[in-house]
Amino acid sequence: MKTHLTVLSMSLAAIWQPAVAQSTDSKSEVETVVVTAQKRSQSIKEVPVAITVVSATQLERASVKDISDLAKTAAALEFGDPNSNAGPGGSASIRGIGTAVMTISAESSVGVVVDGVPQGSTASGLMLDLARVEVLRGPQGTLFGKNASAGVLNMSTQAPIIGDSGGNVQFEYKGSHGAALRATTNIPINDISALRISGLTERNEGVYHNTYNDKDSLTKNSGARIRYLLKPNSDVTLNLIAEASNTRSENAVFFAPAVATVTNTAGSHHPAAEFAACGVTVSKTNNQVCSDGPELSRAQVRGFSGQLDWNLANGHTLTSITALRKREVGPNTVSIDMSEGYDKVRNYTPYQNVKQFSQELRIASPAKQPIEYVLGAFYASSDVDRDTLTTILPNPVLPSPPVPRSIATDSVEHAKLTTKALFGQTTFRLTDTTNLITGLRYTSDNVSSDYSQSSVVAFDGFSLPATVKTAAGSAHETNVSGKLGLQQTLSKDANVYATLSRGYKGPQIDNESPISAAAGAGSYQGKLVQPEVPTSLELGTKLSFLNRRLDLDLAVFHTKIKDFQEQNCTLTDVGALSCTPINVPNVTSKGFEADVRARPLPQLQIGMSVAVILDTSYPTGFVFDNSNVGGERLLYSPKQKATLSADYSWELPGDYELKLGGDLVYKSRVRYCNLADVECSFRGHTISSLRLGINSPDNKWGVQLYARNLSDTRVPNGIIYPLPGKGAGSGFAYSLGDNSFRRVGVTVDYRF
Repeated sequence: MKTHLTVLSMSLAAIWQPAVAQSTDSKSEVETVVVTAQKRSQSIKEVPVAITVVSATQLERASVKDISDLAKTAAALEFGDPNSNAGPGGSASIRGIGTAVMTISAESSVGVVVDGVPQGSTASGLMLDLARVEVLRGPQGTLFGKNASAGVLNMSTQAPIIGDSGGNVQFEYKGSHGAALRATTNIPINDISALRISGLTERNEGVYHNTYNDKDSLTKNSGARIRYLLKPNSDVTLNLIAEASNTRSENAVFFAPAVATVTNTAGSHHPAAEFAACGVTVSKTNNQVCSDGPELSRAQVRGFSGQLDWNLANGHTLTSITALRKREVGPNTVSIDMSEGYDKVRNYTPYQNVKQFSQELRIASPAKQPIEYVLGAFYASSDVDRDTLTTILPNPVLPSPPVPRSIATDSVEHAKLTTKALFGQTTFRLTDTTNLITGLRYTSDNVSSDYSQSSVVAFDGFSLPATVKTAAGSAHETNVSGKLGLQQTLSKDANVYATLSRGYKGPQIDNESPISAAAGAGSYQGKLVQPEVPTSLELGTKLSFLNRRLDLDLAVFHTKIKDFQEQNCTLTDVGALSCTPINVPNVTSKGFEADVRARPLPQLQIGMSVAVILDTSYPTGFVFDNSNVGGERLLYSPKQKATLSADYSWELPGDYELKLGGDLVYKSRVRYCNLADVECSFRGHTISSLRLGINSPDNKWGVQLYARNLSDTRVPNGIIYPLPGKGAGSGFAYSLGDNSFRRVGVTVDYRF
């Protein structure tokens, strides 16, 4: 890490010197960034919150195509396996704190908000026609609610422009790995309204290869958004947004074995030989699986929202945001065992559906007043339903009975989550240079969940009667969270701030562990997983240098979390993986962050983000699956991470523009599974990407060549232990994505 930063500082020093002598103009300054982190539009330099902002241009340069790609742009942001039950974005972590829990009543520690609407478990994950993404670090519960205990991804889509007609079409060719088509158009309807329509269709191939049928994995994504803007007068603005997305994956959509032992602990499996017999060469660069089952995964998202902004006569702004969203998953079929043979584990999910309604009403005072405030009320209700059929097929060679031929377990779950909240944040301008920030949020949560499990054990010629177990539980929790801060302006180019924030993440109901522990049929009481409550102290400064050619934001933080929500995954007697949520009594996250935005030359733009997270470890003596992980870092929590992007442009004869850019992402070792074994983590590494493009003189068209992950480093999105169906001591498997491979391609843009 030290070497990377030293090289960077030497490079910056070499280019700063000639830049200082140049005259200042708007093309030499760092772009002014406007954010809505405090529910009103403000310059990022004015907001006493640690923020990384990624503009539409930066999103395009970094090739951010789905939500997990955002990890390339913000050092404090990480994502777990995107195929988790939490849905896209649900596995995010900020400053080493996130959610890796699979109960249907669980909520994320990192809130995903798009155009003012919290997505919950209904996020689509597709990054379509965005204006910017704000990564808000640290608890943001005062203004954003209970699922923002670690931070918020606050996204804004491009708004229609009244009176403007135009659009763009982009075609991306990825060679044998797929293609994509994206398009956007802005349609003026009359003098007071406009429409913006955007859509995409893409095809990604070759993340996995199934040796059983000699087919590559294939994922098809499509999506569309229609956004309508009505501004009948200068005081009223209405935004209506409808969106839809579909995802379909087939052929080997689970994990690929990366480490396989000669024999498992019990001696009942020979994992390495079993995979080799099916043509899979197990290694840490392997992307092969061998599945004789149908591999199919489907999901669709639909959403509608309406936002009304009304500027009142006294200068206040009244805002109402109403949203209805749903996400439907399935029918899905996954062969978890990843190979032929015995002790196969097959999952079939007929449906996993989420419906969510939310309503926010708030009023904001005029800006730049002695007392500036936002007051509001929020309501949300979610219904979650899931049906999962897991079938285990033991060794067919062994006599039956006593060995079953199959064990089929059908689990049907339902959860309902309701939250009501009142919130407010006030800035008192004590002097021209000193602000006092105070905020409170009162939350009332209700969560209920019921679970029904029916298991049938079949032998040769007969089956035992079904064993039916049920469990249910409910909880009502209230919480008061808030924020207290002080901000001091030192000059027009420098300010410092200190904030104390308390967040809140709602409770869960654990029905699976009492059912798993029960010896026979019956009804059981679900267990309460306590709310997660973080308390964070943050000190920061926001600085500008060299006539705004360099912006530097620094922050140090210390967050202590009470009852951190985790999950403990263990093997059942028949080799299936069972995960149950738990509370970790105390977890601490502390460290240092820096964001750099620089324009040393008019033609050169540089962005950098650094995070050093000193401590996100489990308490001493804490045990997961009979393994002491005390002192081990939390999952998805690198100690050091840095992102760097740079883009340089030249004017060519004929007024053509040539652009050269690149990205670097450095990450120290990261743990992906809860076992005190080095194989549960992935080594420190650096991922580099390059791009070279040309634009026409009138900017009507552009062509760009790119190469991503130049070293072809097989970075996993998740690691699972043991190999499902192979028993304890069998090995480890990697979840892979497009980011795990070198990708070379070309994009062609046409603007009209």
